[in-house]
Amino acid sequence: MERLRAYFSVIRTHLARTHGWLLVLIIALLLSIVWVWATTAPSALVVPVAIDVPKGATVKEITQQLKDAGLIRSRAVTNTIIIVSGRDTKIVSGTYLFERRPSTFEVVRRVTRGDFGVETKEVRIPEGATTKQIGELFEQEFAYFDKDAFYQLTEGKEGYLFPDTYQFLETVKAYEVVAALEENFAKQTAALLPLMKASERTLEDVVIMASIIEREATADSRQAVGNILWKRIEIEMPLQVDATFVYSVGRGTFDLTKADLANEDNPYNTYTHKGLPPTAISNPGFESLKAAATKEDTDYLFFLTGHDGEMYYAETFEGHKRNRARYLN
Repeated sequence: MERLRAYFSVIRTHLARTHGWLLVLIIALLLSIVWVWATTAPSALVVPVAIDVPKGATVKEITQQLKDAGLIRSRAVTNTIIIVSGRDTKIVSGTYLFERRPSTFEVVRRVTRGDFGVETKEVRIPEGATTKQIGELFEQEFAYFDKDAFYQLTEGKEGYLFPDTYQFLETVKAYEVVAALEENFAKQTAALLPLMKASERTLEDVVIMASIIEREATADSRQAVGNILWKRIEIEMPLQVDATFVYSVGRGTFDLTKADLANEDNPYNTYTHKGLPPTAISNPGFESLKAAATKEDTDYLFFLTGHDGEMYYAETFEGHKRNRARYLN
């Protein structure tokens, strides 16, 4: 009997140990499943997705942002991974693009190493482009660009967004574009300050005149056209240029009507209003800005571009009419 009791005691002990290890294995398996689930991207995540990690953000703020964007399942797990990896002070601000569903480990690796996942893209803003045209250009070239935000940020800045060739990340934000264009404008116009001082012209007047020159002159005639337009202002003669109409009414030169030309309420009507229009009508390049800032005397008062693309000048209206008959009719 004693042997039988001892036998059953051994069996009970063995079963208890087996059940203990089994319980541990089950718990470990469950924890592994939970961990894998918690570190995989949410099934509802739709890619591509871009997020902007702000400078100086805390780990908690960033993980909340990642959670809101649908990139992670658990903030607690993500916080733990960041802290345990010792990279909680290594987070790099900027815009990150995720084109496939990442694991939490990949998300952490990228935001702590500055792996933005985007390429830079070259874009050329042509001289004389309007703010509206620049917004449309960036919307076409950059899939994540917010054109409406760009228009809000550039309200009242026509003429001050320097046209040039730029390099931007594919996820560029509207404020980053505006900052780059304005910074370039300030850099370029700094070289023209001595010319503006000598001509006693303000930066605002130079920008407005340059925007007109950009639309009215050819590459080789900027200075000559600028001289003529400034002379018209000096003798209190209306500028009489169509480019300001094109800007204000949104129609081409050949679509302007007699009613447009006779509309005295339009401040951009340079046939009925003397002096410069109230704002620039485009964003001029350096050569047009330089022409507008430079003061030179001229005997001419009229100009036109012939069908051959050449510019023709005249001192009198009679001479201008002869040029029209010869080179336009």
